[in-house]
Formats: sequence, C-alpha cells, structure tokens
Amino acid sequence: MRNAARALGLAFPGALAAAASAGAAGGPSIASAPLARPGIEHALDTSVDATGDGGIGSEQSLGCWKAIEYWRLPLKAADQAVITGNATGPGYEFEIGAFPPGTTDRSISRATSLMTNVVTGRPIRLKATSSGTYVLAIGPSRYHGENGPFSFTVTVSHKPA
Repeated sequence: MRNAARALGLAFPGALAAAASAGAAGGPSIASAPLARPGIEHALDTSVDATGDGGIGSEQSLGCWKAIEYWRLPLKAADQAVITGNATGPGYEFEIGAFPPGTTDRSISRATSLMTNVVTGRPIRLKATSSGTYVLAIGPSRYHGENGPFSFTVTVSHKPA
C-alpha cells in the first residue's frame, strides 16, 4: 500500500506537467468556454467534442461554421494577440473568429466579430481595443471545411495603452 502511494506521488507531478503543456477542448458555449492560455497549445476535435451551433448569426456578424468551440482570452487594451493554428487528419479549413469583451451566448448572434479568418498557415493578429475577456470561436468553415482535429496557440505581447 505504501509503495502504491509513493508511486502515485511520483507520477502525479508528471501528470500535472503533461496537463499544463496542452489545453483541452473548447466549450460548446461561451459560458462553458475555458481560458485560452498564451503559449499553450490548445487542441480540439469537432468530430468528437461537444460543439455549439455554428450557424448562428450571419456571415457579416459572426462567421459561418459547421460546428463551433469557444475559448475566452483575457487581454488588456493595446495587447497584440497572435494566433497560429493547424488542422490535421480529416479536419480542414478551420475558421477563427474573435469577439469583443461582453459577448455572451445570448448576444453572439447579434455581435459583430472583430475578425474572422480561415487558418491558412499565416498568423492571425488581433489587437485589443479595450481591456476585457475576448471570445474566440473556432471550427470548420460551413462552406468548405470538414470536422476533425485542430490545434492552436496564442501568443500575447503586452504594449502600453
């Protein structure tokens, strides 16, 4: 019994280190969305994860996804966020949208995105116009994308306001 407890004690810090190196799936709603932590690779798989309705809103206001997962990204005014991503396996043509602080599950269908871009290997840039928690929406494009695995990393540079 003592040896089992010791083995668990030795294995537990390693498990924590592994968990800190990769973020889990996003949330199917903004209310359930985890934080997107800068410098951490976040993974999702829209073919198996719980996802939200990608058809809410319009192309002008929201974007158009087959399925959508949400993350929350706290930024300060003038911060520069750079998002890089990569689809693998059957997943392709993933789109990332960013929405201003205060966007909720109730308001997102009427919200105007700050940007929406299909991930093409180039970094996606977002400059925070105010301090708050921004909403990231990620999923395959309704028109040409396909559900599957996707990963992304956010890098944040803090600039004076």
